[in-house]
Amino acid sequence: MRKIKFLKIFKIEKYITSTLLKNFFVSSIFFLGIYLFSNILAELPSLLKRADYNEYITFNNIMRYYILKIPEYFFTVVPFAFLFATSYTLGRFYRNNEIIAFISSGLSITRITFAVVIIAFILSVALMFLNFNIIPNYNYNSALVEEKLYRKVRIEDEDRIQSYGDNGINYFARIFNSREKVFIGILILKSSEQSLDVRNISRIKVEDIESLSIDEQIKKITAQVEYSFSNSFPYLWGIKASKMKWDDSSEKWIATDGIYWEWDNNGNIIKIEQFDVKILENINEKPSFFAKDTKNIKEMTIKECFDHIEKLKKSKQPYKKDLVEVYSEKYSKPFSIFILALLATSIGKAFSRKNLLIMTLLISFLIALVYYLLINIGISIGKEGILPPLLASFSGNLLSIIIFFYLRHKQLT
Repeated sequence: MRKIKFLKIFKIEKYITSTLLKNFFVSSIFFLGIYLFSNILAELPSLLKRADYNEYITFNNIMRYYILKIPEYFFTVVPFAFLFATSYTLGRFYRNNEIIAFISSGLSITRITFAVVIIAFILSVALMFLNFNIIPNYNYNSALVEEKLYRKVRIEDEDRIQSYGDNGINYFARIFNSREKVFIGILILKSSEQSLDVRNISRIKVEDIESLSIDEQIKKITAQVEYSFSNSFPYLWGIKASKMKWDDSSEKWIATDGIYWEWDNNGNIIKIEQFDVKILENINEKPSFFAKDTKNIKEMTIKECFDHIEKLKKSKQPYKKDLVEVYSEKYSKPFSIFILALLATSIGKAFSRKNLLIMTLLISFLIALVYYLLINIGISIGKEGILPPLLASFSGNLLSIIIFFYLRHKQLT
């Protein structure tokens, strides 16, 4: 008798799970399609206007761009799709009195929703791991295609690189392609004092100074910082090259078509060398070091994120804002599936009314609105330094869990 009852309960849980997954699959396809189609409608007219003077804008490249965007859209849509699927499934169970039948069979409300919560947790973990490496790579590749599609308006603002390395080495370049690991139009200066580096220098347009002599370039750059030449000349050496490319086999930067200078403390040139090809033995920074100059956190793998944070720490730069973003994008937000599912299970009766589909959409939207409002408030507080980065990133999740326990207590009583 006990075995028969167990099998009956197992069949009920299997029915609940299969119903939820079917609704989740349909809602995911539906919302992903709507999101993708709305973005195409919003962006396509602008792209077509640029097609006359941008030969890169073709049907194949536009399709490639939106295919590469699908993982990002998936990351955005799936939490809401699962929230809707959970709400709709429970609402239908309540409306059709199936919940009463489940309880009569020996299942409690907690047991009925347990499978839903477990599935949500598994999906959240899977989404988190996807967002460590796979989704960021798609985001970055889609950004590269987007830059080419919009290059007539984006290149002047986006393609100038100004960064700083260890031991007072400063980098100025027109373009850095991290996929091909190559700089175009680069100037490298080694500071004689580490306090004089790119952090004290305002943004410089390399194209405005590349026609000047190296001495004039240095004067233009150094004029922007508070520095007294009565002490000593601020730089030890400099390199200006048309291109600098990373060689994977030797793990060295190779500069081509350039000039190398060395100065004494008074700014007198003690060595000048023109070269066609030069292996840069004294440059320690690898291509991944410059990732943040071309990527945002959404486009960086988990390793690149923490390499970037470590880089900021070593150079004594503010890093907590970036750390808040890393924690929220890579850890907190993927668990929105789990949190939203918890909230939906705590108010299941609210969906069991007439016009089930409309009520489910409306209440799911309100739940998501409150949740993302809490998430963004926490992130903003963290970026202001009021809360530690980890706590700020998860504060929205923690508050939502508190709300869940309150609603669940009200539901059971």
